[in-house]
Amino acid sequence: MKYVFKNIRGLKKAKPEDVIKVEADENYSVFYFSNGRIITLAKTLKECEGIFEPYPFYRTHRSCIINLNFCLEIQKKEVLLHNNLKASVLRGRFNGLKNSILIAKRMG
Repeated sequence: MKYVFKNIRGLKKAKPEDVIKVEADENYSVFYFSNGRIITLAKTLKECEGIFEPYPFYRTHRSCIINLNFCLEIQKKEVLLHNNLKASVLRGRFNGLKNSILIAKRMG
């Protein structure tokens, strides 16, 4: 299913499963896609979370959501993602992230 992302440059259609991560930038959300494209929406991260409900996404801290299918490696304080992207992980969310990655890999 494609989602219509509205941004300053007009309408963009994209599949949520192509999103590697979403970062908060005050009242904006910056989407990083697997094809290298970046889209900025005038929505908070909380408003964007609903887009990802049926997909394997995880909120690593208050300003970042990642797609578990694009995780390459988990380090102490961050996770390495495709396209040389990184995301910080709060200490309290680290075990939840590891468990969520295991579940996502089992589900395919």
